[in-house]
Amino acid sequence: MPRYFFNVRGDDFEETDMVGRVCASDVGALQTALSIAGSVVRRRLERETFCISGDVEVEDEGHRVVLTLPLRAASY
Repeated sequence: MPRYFFNVRGDDFEETDMVGRVCASDVGALQTALSIAGSVVRRRLERETFCISGDVEVEDEGHRVVLTLPLRAASY
């Protein structure tokens, strides 16, 4: 199964995924990206720094961007 990398960016932070996660497909990577976005939004709400600008950028094994998911998508 392919490995995907989930890089998270916002106005005041950036986290680069150096390890990646194995997902069955691009759809599985989308589900993981939604989960990550939800976690980021929850953490920011807990800290009362409600800013959901930013995104989760998903790269494939060749480090090509296959998906960019806005953090705000986690609120839908």
